Amino acid sequence: MDDLLRLLPPIRRTRGARLYASDGRRFLDLWLDGGRGILGERDRRARTMAANAADKGLTRPYPGLYDERFAKSVSEAWPGFGSVKAFSSEESALQAAARVLGPAFATVDSARRPNPGSNPGSNPGSNPGSSAVRSAVLAIARPFAAVCAEADLAMPVLPCPRPYAPWCLMARDGSAAAAALAAEPGELVAAQSLFAASRGLWSLGQAVKDGYDERLWARFDKRLGAFFERSGPYAFARLDDERYPDFFRAALCGGALVAPRPNAPSVVPPDFDDGELVALARALEKAFPRA
Repeated sequence: MDDLLRLLPPIRRTRGARLYASDGRRFLDLWLDGGRGILGERDRRARTMAANAADKGLTRPYPGLYDERFAKSVSEAWPGFGSVKAFSSEESALQAAARVLGPAFATVDSARRPNPGSNPGSNPGSNPGSSAVRSAVLAIARPFAAVCAEADLAMPVLPCPRPYAPWCLMARDGSAAAAALAAEPGELVAAQSLFAASRGLWSLGQAVKDGYDERLWARFDKRLGAFFERSGPYAFARLDDERYPDFFRAALCGGALVAPRPNAPSVVPPDFDDGELVALARALEKAFPRA
């Protein structure tokens, strides 16, 4: 992933879904830090809450008032997943997942192509429709994407800036995974992180009320449907993996940063203008002309 991201010029500032480079260029961010930046400019509220928590000294991993509030926020965002444990790092969360599911668990992404298998370079084992055993599947849960039925354990991608975002696991109510996760101690996480992530989840609901929904996402299809297939706000390139590095470079030439991995989703941001999409479409058309 880092290899393609290093093709970006040095970024001196970001604002919402725009990246401002040191050479004066501006990029529309369709990667959004793997989805953590899905709020765009709205994540400033999470940053403000994190700053307020820091002013209170809530930067250390002690028990606090926000542990239960965070778990409630996660369960409200993903109904049916009422067992939630927080962790201080991705490594710790994955180690706990291995204890719950066994070391040979498969990982599936809840954001998936509308037509699984349509990409000739895709890995069918990464699709929720694979034959993986239900109890040995960890879902990467994303807002606006349903967790696959094969997974009783999930790791959410929280809409919160990376420096503050905690990691967590959540388990489906009534499942064996829920009982196993309940037996896990979890980890103490600084209240600053829990507070910021809870605010991010609340802001996501407000974004929906303000129009971050299918009507906005469909505008993306109007300009870029020839190059991406979309499900909700998640868009996948319509080409094989071998050509994806060229697709990534062409997108940069068109003023946009797309996902740095071929099977990872790009994200329709909450704020864009049609001119940005037109410029991206022209660059992709030049690199991949249609018959």
